[in-house]
Amino acid sequence: MTSSRERVCNAIERKPNDRVPYNFRAEPSVYDKIKLEMSLPCDEAVREWAMSDIRDAGAIFNAGGYGGYSGFGWRDRDLGGGVQEDFWGVRRERVRNAGGEFIEICHFPMKEMSFDGIRSFEWPDPHRIYDFTALPGMLRKANGKNQYWWMIEGESMYDRSWAVRGIEQFLMDLVAESEIADFILGKMAGFFFEYTRMILEKTDGMIDAIGIYNDLGTQNAMFISPAIYRERIKPHQKRYIEMVKSYGVKVFHHSCGAMEPVIPDLIEIGVDIIDPLQMKAMRTTPEEMKRKYGASVTLHGGLDTQGFLQNANPAEVCDEVRHLIDVLGDDGGYILSGSHLYQSDVPVANIKTIHEAM
Repeated sequence: MTSSRERVCNAIERKPNDRVPYNFRAEPSVYDKIKLEMSLPCDEAVREWAMSDIRDAGAIFNAGGYGGYSGFGWRDRDLGGGVQEDFWGVRRERVRNAGGEFIEICHFPMKEMSFDGIRSFEWPDPHRIYDFTALPGMLRKANGKNQYWWMIEGESMYDRSWAVRGIEQFLMDLVAESEIADFILGKMAGFFFEYTRMILEKTDGMIDAIGIYNDLGTQNAMFISPAIYRERIKPHQKRYIEMVKSYGVKVFHHSCGAMEPVIPDLIEIGVDIIDPLQMKAMRTTPEEMKRKYGASVTLHGGLDTQGFLQNANPAEVCDEVRHLIDVLGDDGGYILSGSHLYQSDVPVANIKTIHEAM
């Protein structure tokens, strides 16, 4: 019997497979709905029910906090009123709207700072914050009867840079105050380089992929020009990816939105998996993505969460899943998943249809 880990590795390496791999990703409210409807006891039972082959160690072992880097010796500070603060001083709060519950930044600590203030800021040192000694044992225990393909978030240099400065101010910095932008990016790059190296040293081959999470695209275009990406961000990521690959670990790159202009750059510096194939924003098709990139990188995602999964009936979902598998999964190089986390307005019947159609 093919294990989940073998299934994902086969897809990446273009080897024969029993089925296309699948990565179930959903908002907490979706987990709760499925547990209620399917009488499942916990989140891991939902992932098993969904036949998900991938496990995100950062999400599963998060010990509390909104910022994505909690656990293993750090908990975001609870400021009350649903607000938490991370070690950069970024504050986040839970916000509810018609689509569910989300995390929003409510305080950007460096938004009004001068360059002198930014330089004198007490920048965090991951060696003083984290202890990953317990992570290998947690991975062994969580594998259970199956052997999953494990990943963990390692770098979000661009996203964390604007999180401390504010998106509008940081975008202006990139153009008008490049010295400030380069300083902040350099500090973030150094932090994530060491943070990730600590994880890889402790896990010693138990992690299959490191995730890079930077949302470079909007619904219509990139946040920044490809030229700015190539000048200011790409060199840091190239060095980072070289370090990750020296441990024999794959690189998973996530960016929402219309970020296709830099996919060739990501392939060039060694990214193995491109996520989430938000094709509605990219204004492309599965056929076009396969033609352009199918031989060079593994494609991950593609199942539209911006209207299709909410409004389609199960038969339509089944047809779309099989179409994506037939086109993108031909000869491997594809992992089925949503174009974003499943939202609370996606019917459980449609989510059930996804894994039944594989």
